[in-house]
Amino acid sequence: MSNKNTNRRGFLQKLGVAVGAATLIDKEAFADINPNRFSSKQDRRQFLENYKVWVNEYIEVVENEKINNADVSNKHKIMELSAQADGWQEQIKEYLKEDDFKQEYIALSKQFADAITPELEA
Repeated sequence: MSNKNTNRRGFLQKLGVAVGAATLIDKEAFADINPNRFSSKQDRRQFLENYKVWVNEYIEVVENEKINNADVSNKHKIMELSAQADGWQEQIKEYLKEDDFKQEYIALSKQFADAITPELEA
C-alpha cells in the first residue's frame, strides 16, 4: 500500500471520528432541548394556571390603559407581562399536542384576544 493511500485512510478515519464527535456533541446539545420535557400532565396544568393569572393581569392593564393611557406605571406593567411571555412559544407548541391542554388554552387565548383586540384596532 502506498504512503499516499495510508495518509488518505488516516485522514478519513480522523474525519470520521471528528464527524462522529460533532454529531454526539450536537445530540448532547439537543438533549437539553427535549421536546417532551413539557409533556407531563402536571406541567401542563401548572402552565395553564400560570397562563390564566397572566391573561387576567394583562386584561387588567389593558383596561387600565383604556381609562388612562398616560399612566407610565401601567405601560411598564404591560412591558413586564410581555417579557414574562417571551419564550413560551416552544412550550405551548409542545403542550398543544395534548387534548387536556388544548381546549383550555384556546379558551383562555380567546378571552385574551377578545380583551385586547379592540385596542389593537384603535
